[in-house]
Amino acid sequence: MPRRNEIPEGIRSKVVDMHNAGMGYKLISKSLELHHSTVRKIIHKWIRFNTVATLPRSGRPTKKLPSRTRTAQPEEADHAGPAGDRGDKTQVDLQSAGPAHLIKEDPDKKMRELNSECEDADSADYSSDSDEEDPMLRVLFPTTTNDTGEDPDHKTHKNSASCDETPEDDPMEQIFDPNFDDEKKIYAGSSVSVRALLLLLLAFILKHDLSKAATKDLLALLNLMVPGCIPSSLQFIKKHLTDIDKKTEIHLYCPRCENYLGVEPGTECGVCQQRLSKKSLLEKANYFLVLPLENQLRKVLKRLHSKLGKHFTKDDYVSDVNTGGEYKHKEQEGSITLTFTCDSSPLLNSSKFSVWPILCTINELPYVERCKNVLLHTLWFGKGKPLLQCFFTPFINELHKLSHEGFTWEDESGLELNTSVLAKICVCDSVVRSAVQNFQPFSSEFGCGFCYHKGELVQKGRGYTRVYPVQVDGCDLRHMAETEQLAIVVIENGYPQGQMGVKGHSPLLLLPSFDVVKGFIPDYMHCVCLGVVPEFVNLWLDPLYGRKRFHLSPQSLKNLDKALSAIQPPDEIRQRPRRLSERMDWEASEWRAFALLYSPVILRKILPNLYYKHWMLLISSLHTLLSQFATQEEISCAELCLVKFVSQVPSLYGLEHCSFNCHLLMHLTDCARNWGLLWANSAFVFQGVRSRLLQMYARAQSAPSNIFKQIVSYDEIIMKGSDVLKDAGTEITDLFSSMTSCGILTKSSSCISEDVFTLGCSKFSHS
Repeated sequence: MPRRNEIPEGIRSKVVDMHNAGMGYKLISKSLELHHSTVRKIIHKWIRFNTVATLPRSGRPTKKLPSRTRTAQPEEADHAGPAGDRGDKTQVDLQSAGPAHLIKEDPDKKMRELNSECEDADSADYSSDSDEEDPMLRVLFPTTTNDTGEDPDHKTHKNSASCDETPEDDPMEQIFDPNFDDEKKIYAGSSVSVRALLLLLLAFILKHDLSKAATKDLLALLNLMVPGCIPSSLQFIKKHLTDIDKKTEIHLYCPRCENYLGVEPGTECGVCQQRLSKKSLLEKANYFLVLPLENQLRKVLKRLHSKLGKHFTKDDYVSDVNTGGEYKHKEQEGSITLTFTCDSSPLLNSSKFSVWPILCTINELPYVERCKNVLLHTLWFGKGKPLLQCFFTPFINELHKLSHEGFTWEDESGLELNTSVLAKICVCDSVVRSAVQNFQPFSSEFGCGFCYHKGELVQKGRGYTRVYPVQVDGCDLRHMAETEQLAIVVIENGYPQGQMGVKGHSPLLLLPSFDVVKGFIPDYMHCVCLGVVPEFVNLWLDPLYGRKRFHLSPQSLKNLDKALSAIQPPDEIRQRPRRLSERMDWEASEWRAFALLYSPVILRKILPNLYYKHWMLLISSLHTLLSQFATQEEISCAELCLVKFVSQVPSLYGLEHCSFNCHLLMHLTDCARNWGLLWANSAFVFQGVRSRLLQMYARAQSAPSNIFKQIVSYDEIIMKGSDVLKDAGTEITDLFSSMTSCGILTKSSSCISEDVFTLGCSKFSHS
């Protein structure tokens, strides 16, 4: 029977959902008209038992219970307790709180202990109020030990047998062994092999983040339809999904000053003398997760060592990263270099929470392999943004070790090699770049991180904006030595506004062999695809500029929408063009396709001729800088086009529209000369992993650790897929590609002559 004045379970679930969404106790209490202490108890109950359901209590059993249950043998207690739908882990936790006549411990005692823990948590020395508590902590770290080092629930866990574990080896666990019969089908006459089916099953489980209970039901259902086609237990799944928990490091920081504390925090902060407790830091989510690079690099290099340095290049042509002048100048034998990014991603447009990852790629791998093998090193999540000095400390420390000592790894032949690692390129947007460089933002004087352009403050609408028109006498470029000197001057003299745009030392000055000026690039995904292109399209279509010569009428917008809707793009462009009236929802890849492929055609007779020619200066230079190969003369020609494009913006559109993104166009050619053409080091390489991070966070119950596990497991499944499904049918490869969001199994475009490639499905005609 329900207890008196019991809060409905749906309301309790809503409390947990609102708390997971970042709402504090007080806001939840006000929204649901519940007492503050009631909300707190619901959250703490969910943290401990991973459920909001009413737990059984001691006392006389109800009459509805069958008599045989009251006389159950002690060994049946392992399988008693409420059944949850959150997987085996939830069931194990609830078994310790089963009916009193089936277990030895008193549930009232457990509830008293729970209330005591709640009171202790409230009285703990936290630096911020209780609204910041992380409800996912106990899911992340369920086996919190006591002072003696023993698990308080060890007895229960030991006695409870997992129904998905079998002592004997599963006969199908060797399906990925090289000697396994590739031709074995799931049944006679089927075109699907056992190996392909199990690979698709693993991809399905990862994509939809299935719980153990859901996975067991799926296995049972498939075995019911085709007996023996797949394993009957979860042993196979456990062996082939990566166990990332033991590899992940939990790094803590001070909740008051955000000072980096490392893995073991000590008793107080060395900067602000704040009292510290590791338990309280974990409960308050004052931590971020790190997956060391060394283990990831060892695995990637063992598999792809034969492809190191195998870039598709031509003599005296600029192409991939290895053809850049800065790369050649600082190239070291026996070492590899990394490109990394640290951009933030908001979980939702209306959410204050964001995810900050550090992702890396190996520059010595060809571009296609770099896209497939993105390494996730650091993952920070929470409100606002992290203190960058603290955020980068584990990354800098590991790169110090890897650059000086290197690491050993074995290739496929068993030969042991030692390789050093250097980080050379950082890719991020303008906001994050200025913060990481510790420069003034682009809206302030000397806001450019590549040159000493001061900028001008001009009126725009009802306010003012800083613009960066082309300077007739040119503008000096920044250099690392001058930047370090300016930082020292700022710190010694205490200049609050900085000096020549420099606010102080960048945390990346500690990164070995990294140039805090040339190491950053004006990424064309942010600068062009999400910057210049939408800025000018909005100028053409904004009714505010209806009297300007460049403005396009509503009828022109309808004609452009009709033209875009009629376009049938090739398979290489995965998304069909959407209407310009929906441009506010466009992604970077859509803006790129519009600028490079669609706009030269559909704007030809709609945009006034003077403005169309001006627009084509940008498009033609982008085609050069995004081509597969380019000579130094072609890059110089593209540079002249970009200078002419930016210099004509004030006369054609107005000085107030010569934005910082337009100014960054002037630095694109230097980036191409230093580090290869724009496609070789853009943020598009990281977009697939970043999108997966957000998708996983949105549905992950134990967000950070589950994200690490999903990312690494996805990479392993994709690697296996390229081998297992290389001879599979089109339907199987298409299904696998859709579930893993990768196109690694699609055939490359056909080369019909030198520098001429076909897109999509092509046929040769002999007529």
